[in-house]
Amino acid sequence: MNQSQNSFSIRDFGAIGDGVADDTKAITDAIKKSDKNNGGTIVVPAGKFLTGPIRLKSNVNLHLEKDALVIFNDDFASWPAIKSRWEGVECFGYSPCIYGENLTNVSITGAGTIDGSGQAWWKEFKRRKASGQTKPESARDKEFDKLNKDTDLSDCGGGGIGSFFFRPPLLQFNNCSNVLLDGIIIRNSPFWNTHLLYCTKVTVKNMTFQNPPDGINGDGLNIDSCDGVEGIDCNFDVNDDCLCIKSGIGKDGMRVNKPCRNIVIKRCKMLRGHGSVVIGSETAGNIRDIEISDCVFNGTDRGLRIKSRRGRAGTVENITINNITMTGVGCPVVMNLYYECGARPQEFAALSDRNPRPITETTPCIRNIKITNVTAENAQSAAAFLLGLPERPIENILFENVKITLDKDAKPGRPAMAFGVKEMQGKEIIAEFVKDFVQRNVLIKK
Repeated sequence: MNQSQNSFSIRDFGAIGDGVADDTKAITDAIKKSDKNNGGTIVVPAGKFLTGPIRLKSNVNLHLEKDALVIFNDDFASWPAIKSRWEGVECFGYSPCIYGENLTNVSITGAGTIDGSGQAWWKEFKRRKASGQTKPESARDKEFDKLNKDTDLSDCGGGGIGSFFFRPPLLQFNNCSNVLLDGIIIRNSPFWNTHLLYCTKVTVKNMTFQNPPDGINGDGLNIDSCDGVEGIDCNFDVNDDCLCIKSGIGKDGMRVNKPCRNIVIKRCKMLRGHGSVVIGSETAGNIRDIEISDCVFNGTDRGLRIKSRRGRAGTVENITINNITMTGVGCPVVMNLYYECGARPQEFAALSDRNPRPITETTPCIRNIKITNVTAENAQSAAAFLLGLPERPIENILFENVKITLDKDAKPGRPAMAFGVKEMQGKEIIAEFVKDFVQRNVLIKK
């Protein structure tokens, strides 16, 4: 990472590390000192360090030693508003717990743990959802309403846009280059766990991403309109999609026009989540040149999951999946252009229509997907589910050396969160509105 040899322990700046005292100032002062010295390593020793938002600088390595725990407070009032991208649309939201913007040579390394204290955020989200809140109520709600008054948020999904509760990701790097994440456990995120946005030259290795079953929108690693990301030897155990590749939603994503490309994922393990490796549903800036290999998917709802819908725009292409082992996955391969989540009732008729509609600039496209050397045991709902659009079928799909065994005692489930798709059990390959689908040495067993 080319940082200087300067090393700064946060204890030298007054950090207590008892989990009660507020260590925000000590951590901030250590980062400021490092910045004045052209960078260095901020050392977090063993202990439990309670803090508010942390903002990193260029040429800084935040290093957590063994038994170090950085835990964030849940005082919503102490979290400033930051403009970035939230669920595919550029807007203002609560600052990420750890944030870096326009940085170079920045890293988080070590053997410690970062905890986002997401429980309070999830509880408040559930309260607002149960109450049906659709108008700003608190002073912070009104602040965000004012900040976002010129932003069309209608394309965003179900993460709380309507209740003005723009929960923070636990970690976000925005427009950064030469980024390293190595060795940390990162858990309990208020919103997405780790969000790489508009970044280049990123390495993510030996990381563990965790969110409990009661978390809300707890994606593991979101790679969003980035160019050149490697994810190697990482572990995922989350309550939403494990590793996600995105590029913005609809017209706002088209305006930004930044693709997500040149992504390599190797030797990762996905234990729990809605999908193991997920592409979309934010596809507007285009997603291409993705390689996923030598991974293990164990018990996720879906394996490879590509999703978009009319209005979200963009092309997903040149995706290579090789040497993947799956066990107990609901549906090993899903490609879905009728994705239903986050749609408004007035859109249902158009988005669910199985008749051809005019092709526009916001009609999405999936093509050139190569899936080889895949073994899946005990698949549940279906071996594979491919649903294109009648006006724009999914094109040029290869399954080669694919063996999928269906669980005889499978639980019924929906293979895809798609309009009009009901629960099913032990189905083989389902393909509708698909063109040039080649299968070589494919075995589906019951």
